[in-house]
Amino acid sequence: MFLQLEGIAACQAACVMCPYPTMTRKRGLMSMALFKKIVDDALQIPVINRIVITGLGEPLQDRHLFDRIEYIRTKSPGIGIEVVTNGNLLTMPKIDALRDAGLSQLSISLNAVNRERRLAIMKLDDYDHVAAMCEYAIANGSPMRVIVKAVAGPDLLSGPMLEEFVATWGVHGFVHSEGNWTGDVWKMRTPPQHPCSRPSTQLMVLWDGRVSLCCFDGEGKEILGDLNTQTIREVFNGDRASAIRLAHHEGRRSEIGICATCTGI
Repeated sequence: MFLQLEGIAACQAACVMCPYPTMTRKRGLMSMALFKKIVDDALQIPVINRIVITGLGEPLQDRHLFDRIEYIRTKSPGIGIEVVTNGNLLTMPKIDALRDAGLSQLSISLNAVNRERRLAIMKLDDYDHVAAMCEYAIANGSPMRVIVKAVAGPDLLSGPMLEEFVATWGVHGFVHSEGNWTGDVWKMRTPPQHPCSRPSTQLMVLWDGRVSLCCFDGEGKEILGDLNTQTIREVFNGDRASAIRLAHHEGRRSEIGICATCTGI
């Protein structure tokens, strides 16, 4: 199970892959006091083996990012710590600092094989810079794992471009299918019947401490609890979270509004 903490909710640039370029929920920065409270709680739960610092915002905009990583690593030498970034703000010194702070995995959303596709998909004219940072991180990041990510889709990466991406990044490349963010991007023609693993394997904490259903619930439509006043166990074992997991397990996914037409698996 992994804990996903949104240190900051303030997108650096709108991305056509994200349905929330004009996010309606309040934006902000998680305080270090709240962050430490949540981490301390998480580290008492053995089943939580990874903490991911990301959300609907660019983590490299978070002035506390390196302190957050160091705090987790000091408290737990063995737990996995991941940062997911669009790479725009990466520099060689920052990559070195992420590695030295104890980051386990740096995931960089490149999503393209050239400047034109990066600009079309990410609305960022920085392909050469981000590709160079990916190469630097791969060459200098050890023991930090470096993953270069792309999303496959007809209007994203497909065909020869997808093959080129895979060939270029090899074992460091990771391609996943386009999600529909609880149906906010596009609706599924056939509603899913299979249970989604996310309610059972993920805890998504927004910057203000509220816990949303999963990372696809970017607007926080389904709030399960609040870690300002509750523990992780209290939220995860709460009535609403338990009812949602049971509905998925019993094939009643359609009863959960935001899960009914979501691509989550």
